[in-house]
Amino acid sequence: MPAKKAKRVSLFTSFKRIIFEKFLKNKHLKNSITLEHNTIYVLPSSLGWYFVIVAILNFVMGINYQNNLILVMSYLMFVVIVLAVFMGYSNAKGLTVTFDKVLPSFSPQKPILKLSLQSYSICQSVSITYNNELKAHTHYDTISNKSISSSLPLPYENRGCYELQRIKIASNYPFGLVTVWSYLQIQTKTYVYPAHEYVLSDAHISSQDEYAQNGMAKKPGTEEFENLLIHQPEMGLNRISWKHYAKTKQLLVKDFVDFKTTNALFDFNLMTGATEQRLSQLCYLVCEATEHNTPFMLKLPNTLININTGQAHKQQCLESLSSFAGDNND
Repeated sequence: MPAKKAKRVSLFTSFKRIIFEKFLKNKHLKNSITLEHNTIYVLPSSLGWYFVIVAILNFVMGINYQNNLILVMSYLMFVVIVLAVFMGYSNAKGLTVTFDKVLPSFSPQKPILKLSLQSYSICQSVSITYNNELKAHTHYDTISNKSISSSLPLPYENRGCYELQRIKIASNYPFGLVTVWSYLQIQTKTYVYPAHEYVLSDAHISSQDEYAQNGMAKKPGTEEFENLLIHQPEMGLNRISWKHYAKTKQLLVKDFVDFKTTNALFDFNLMTGATEQRLSQLCYLVCEATEHNTPFMLKLPNTLININTGQAHKQQCLESLSSFAGDNND
């Protein structure tokens, strides 16, 4: 019996999804929606359906027993439910919900969806739910002409790239007897980046500069004193260390070098552990290199991101790490 029940529920859910895809989705493929007559849906709530059933039973009893008092009560109940429909529709009409942005996160933290809510008249008892997830839900008692910023935690904790699902805007005003709702289908993605795992940079960086050490490479220059060299005929006199000549009567020349940040290659194959551990280590290295403005290249199996710096480069690398599909048992 439980298996049959689960199958019926699955079939009902599939039927609802087909109906939504066919009739509703095209209306709601927007980043902003204003609730109007063609985007508002109204039906009795669970409590409302019980209320309607009781009204029908009262009506049947009033006719069978020819009791006018019971008939009047049933008529009043029908008036209340009709009034609730009109009041609920008027309450929600004009509410504007706008998608602002989605903030990616590092696993196991959840991404945050940012919305703006505004209504030209007072709109009461509004709920915002992401993909019918009870944990991704927020409620507002009153929304007015002043814009309200809404933050909705998305139900994603594991590393990956996720297509945003539909957002349901609903209200049970005024008596909880009706549900007035609409949808917003945002066409964008959000990312959950790998968790940070500390790794010693120098042990796992394949440097692009020869003779680099501790993340720095040196070349002949004028900034830092390196050592003393024996004077050669082709060398000028301006670099001679006259203090050493006064002491030793030997011509020695000062040698200077310049230090520069090395270009680093963060290679998936140089990391240790399983796939998720390697991605977490690379995530840490990418963030550290960006913070220190170190140019770097990211190498994944079948993916190579060229050397660059900056936040855009960091985001590109983190998105590649999030989307990486590999064998977790490596």
